[in-house]
Amino acid sequence: MLSPNEELEREMEMELEQRPAVRLSNLSKHFRNVTAVDRLSLDVMPGDVLALIGANGSGKSTTFRLMLNIYRASAGESLLLQVPSSKLNGSDFERVCYISEGQKQPLWMRVEYFLAYCSKMYPNWDQALCDRLVESFGLPMRQTIKHLSRGQKMKLAVASTLPCRPKLLLLDEPFSGLDVETRAQLGKLLKKLSRDDGLATIITTHDVEEVEPVANRIAILHEGRLIVDEALDSFIDRHRRISIDGLLPDNYPADLSGRLIGVDSLDGDHEYMTDKYSEEFGNELESLLPEGIQLSAEKMTLREILTGKAVKL
Repeated sequence: MLSPNEELEREMEMELEQRPAVRLSNLSKHFRNVTAVDRLSLDVMPGDVLALIGANGSGKSTTFRLMLNIYRASAGESLLLQVPSSKLNGSDFERVCYISEGQKQPLWMRVEYFLAYCSKMYPNWDQALCDRLVESFGLPMRQTIKHLSRGQKMKLAVASTLPCRPKLLLLDEPFSGLDVETRAQLGKLLKKLSRDDGLATIITTHDVEEVEPVANRIAILHEGRLIVDEALDSFIDRHRRISIDGLLPDNYPADLSGRLIGVDSLDGDHEYMTDKYSEEFGNELESLLPEGIQLSAEKMTLREILTGKAVKL
């Protein structure tokens, strides 16, 4: 049976689980005549793994820096675990962690000393998790950090961060430099922590093949504006490659061409894409075709969708 204090703590934890881990409200950042982030509003709930996607210069890194109070917002507000970004302090960063490609590490330290140093800074440090990460990543404990490869440094960044058991994790290109096996290990671990611990994670990456099995939501930025925010499964399912065999593009019904995007030709098959697919939509497309003409609607990978013309990047 829980004591009154333990019951109160549990109630507070449950209340926090119902609130967004991240709330961005009309967040904007201007650099002279350039608008890097434009009225961005976004909620990330505990347990979410959000893939934040966009081309270079779309505002992803600037958004992270606004959230972490590295940049001050020109307008709007950013809340991390109900704390305004402008008021984050040392104790807040026991619960909010950030890993970036090429982040600075004390190159003179040995791996074992660096991990021991990190463990003293976090009251919730999970040494068992740290040991498992070191073993699965094959980190050379007695080697100095300056002699680690790029991929090993990223592994060390993960092994020195996740054992602090954060509530919010920001990952900027976390798969860069990692081998295929380690990418899969990291993806499975992030998924487990989100499911079991309610860890909220935001990942920015160009390695969309790696994030597709991990993320449950996708947000897409274009020139600083949020143009997509939805469940990843829904986003993928509504995009289909439409193939029409036996009909030249000039003979496509006007109603059909107006509902499809992206034209390609492979081996005589004329391909389109739709971002509004449903079973009813597919039946309607087929009804527009002449008799004997075959239409197929195939699912696409996230990369195929993003490299098509359905989404501005």
